[in-house]
Amino acid sequence: MASKKNIERVVESCCKELEHVVDEKKKSGASSIEIVHDMIDLFFNKMKEAGFTMDLDAYLEEEMSKKSKKCFEIANKSVQSFKESNNTIKKITQAHTIEIESIAEEPQEIDVKSFKRRIDEFQHDLMLELTRANAVIQSLENEIAELQKQSNIDPLTKLYNRKALEIDGRELLKYSDERDLNIAALMIDADDFKRINDQFGHVAGDKVLILLAKLFKSSIREYDRAYRYGGEEFLILFNRANKEEAAKVAERILKAVRNNKLIYKNQVIRITLSMGLTAHQKGDTLESLIERADAAVYQAKQEGKDRLVVR
Repeated sequence: MASKKNIERVVESCCKELEHVVDEKKKSGASSIEIVHDMIDLFFNKMKEAGFTMDLDAYLEEEMSKKSKKCFEIANKSVQSFKESNNTIKKITQAHTIEIESIAEEPQEIDVKSFKRRIDEFQHDLMLELTRANAVIQSLENEIAELQKQSNIDPLTKLYNRKALEIDGRELLKYSDERDLNIAALMIDADDFKRINDQFGHVAGDKVLILLAKLFKSSIREYDRAYRYGGEEFLILFNRANKEEAAKVAERILKAVRNNKLIYKNQVIRITLSMGLTAHQKGDTLESLIERADAAVYQAKQEGKDRLVVR
């Protein structure tokens, strides 16, 4: 059980840093969303350092459970809305069918104008109900899309997160095994990122991550995907690209990072990357593919950083 005194110490430590973080963010022109993100990030890191990792995991699991519950509620609303519309349309149909039949069974000659009017009324009522149903469905679809976006996107870099990677990666590997498609995985690690944070501050570190994310997205095709794997680590999955094609993109990214510099408070921040590239092999799991790419990154670090290692 987490000690109340320990938690108080963590909160006290956070409060001392929060004012500085907020001031730095305001000076850099950050939005309120970025400021809130940094405050949460700071608190989580402090909690982890204090040994409350299990408590944080439990909290995050509970939050995911809430999102799942929300999805279920939306799905339930969709079903109820469909039933409602279905019943309304049924009633409209029955009501107008009775009207039409009553006209048709009269012994005198059918009043064509009256008959046509009933048909028009029926169509009008039906279209009104269908329009209402479509509006409800569209609203529910928007809610679901927003929930999916929130759960699959990293809030800082706007890249896909690790959860999205697990879903996409397993799906890609399944199709690759079935159809023998080319898939390549590129693991990327920002070199000496701790030094950047220590020397320039966490605000500057966040700016570096955002810059890298933009660079990755602009370098890949629309059917490739870039993910924030964790901290300053990223992963790019190349769909239908062999090792040689993916390596060309990786080298372009390396060159672009070398040629770009980030100015922060009149100081130049130099960034380099260590990269590990591997291609899908028969029988690969997502874990084995990532492990091979990660081992290549480790080799790149050992060989001097700022380079690509292909395995």
